[in-house]
Amino acid sequence: MKAGIDFGTSTSEIAYVDDNGKIVIVPNHLGETITPSVVYIDEGGAPVIGLEAKEKALIEPENTFLEVKRLFGQNTELQARNKSYSPVETAAMIIRYLTDCARKHSGQTIDSVVITVPAYFTDSQRKDVLAAGKAAGLEVERIINEPTAASLDYGIEHMRDCDYILVYDLGGGTLDVTVLELFEGVVEVKSSCGNNTLGGKDFDQEIMNHITGIIKKRDKADVTSDARAMMRIKIAAEQGKIALSSKTENTIELPFLYSKDGNPVGYSEKITRSAFESMIREKIYSTEQQIKTALFDAELTAQDIDLTLLVGGSTRIPLVSQFLSEIFGITPEAAVDPDLAVVRGAAIQAGVLSGVLKENAIVLTDICPYSLSTEALMDLGFGNKETFCDIIIKRNTTLPTAASKMYSTSRDYQTKVHVTAYQGESIDPDENYLLNSFELSGIPKAKANKEKINIRFEYDLNGILTVQAEIISTGKSASVTVNTAQMGKNLDLSKWKENPAARQYRQIINKAERLIKVHGEDKSENVEAAANELKKALVMNWDVPIIEKFKFHLDDAIDDLEEENK
Repeated sequence: MKAGIDFGTSTSEIAYVDDNGKIVIVPNHLGETITPSVVYIDEGGAPVIGLEAKEKALIEPENTFLEVKRLFGQNTELQARNKSYSPVETAAMIIRYLTDCARKHSGQTIDSVVITVPAYFTDSQRKDVLAAGKAAGLEVERIINEPTAASLDYGIEHMRDCDYILVYDLGGGTLDVTVLELFEGVVEVKSSCGNNTLGGKDFDQEIMNHITGIIKKRDKADVTSDARAMMRIKIAAEQGKIALSSKTENTIELPFLYSKDGNPVGYSEKITRSAFESMIREKIYSTEQQIKTALFDAELTAQDIDLTLLVGGSTRIPLVSQFLSEIFGITPEAAVDPDLAVVRGAAIQAGVLSGVLKENAIVLTDICPYSLSTEALMDLGFGNKETFCDIIIKRNTTLPTAASKMYSTSRDYQTKVHVTAYQGESIDPDENYLLNSFELSGIPKAKANKEKINIRFEYDLNGILTVQAEIISTGKSASVTVNTAQMGKNLDLSKWKENPAARQYRQIINKAERLIKVHGEDKSENVEAAANELKKALVMNWDVPIIEKFKFHLDDAIDDLEEENK
């Protein structure tokens, strides 16, 4: 049986369409349809999922994983009970738990799923989702964007309507703004824009900063290094945020939170909704740019929007509706459940794929959220040339899609070409994200510009990219699919030393690692990220120009850190 999964930063849900065409939201073992996306590793090394895991976070934060979705697309390791786990492995535990709940509830085996992702998820983040589903023993038949799923939930009952819909999806960890057109059973995505680092957890953090700031000022105590105290503050902040969506004030009580002069000290404060709104106002209002971009790309104005759907638990915050009304004159409608619309849409898509909803078929078209480009040379005249990112697939192109461009050799008697794939909107390769690269050799020797190379990008319904390069005169080609093993967290960065060229990069990597130890991860964040990119390039055995580019980035990061700490 096929099911739909909404894997969220804060909570996750699973649903399916039964034989009667009814959407069934699956309860977990506690009878709740919403499961906290939290994993606790018990003493025997077994995972505990959901509410019990969240409760364990207060007692054993060191053995509990929260918000792993925010770690997708990063080379990060999680630690519990002296064992390392990748975000993909941890997410797979949650997904496996959800499908087990669905199996017990339906009496049928779940063998394939549709999983939702934020519309603005990058290529590497999407591949982590695929990897997590595979690690859970499932076939991920389709990845669909969360706002698109929410519009499916609305559209299944309004398939004859002809509306432009704006979905404002603000969840626990991400923001998506998507414009869609609904007509005659077709849900067509027109544009999407978002922020993968803005969500309810950031609003929690504002309350946490407020609390720790008061404690530091009042008692000269820094509790930020106390993991248990910070976990209690984190959960209290989340509960307070939720309470202030329905109440005008909320009291935070945290007895025996920390010690002062050997005596236990508690924390108590009444926080009003207006005070909370002042903490988060800048973040909420910053989303104006994403809305403007989505409308502009769809060639629409706010007045053209017939319906605005609020999706994600963070949209329950009254300030969100106030912001939309004040800035855009938009009044959102309660046409879908903010918490369950996405999983219902995922279930609908699973039902369409399985044929259960054949009679009520709904056609879904989605888009590529980022531009995809390859690095090329620009002739500046007088013999000067400069590399730039030449877009092959533009952002907001409907999926699936394929496009190609013809290029020429740049040097006399050139016998090979270096092909790259970038994601992002900048003309500068350094400002975009390098997805992968490969070398095509065997070009016949000839004068510059004589030999032609055709580069083709194919982007499928799951947002997975395949790049192919072909020598026109000989038909010889090479290609690469940016796969999970390469882009995901299963990449073992320690293997950079096995690259034949590792010796010449050992000194700078060792220096970076020493600086990280001396200054700490927080202050050395840029150095650590640049070092990991260089290691990744070595592990993946990318060509020397790419490796040298990452070495240059690491040099810059080290220089900046040393300058800051002079």
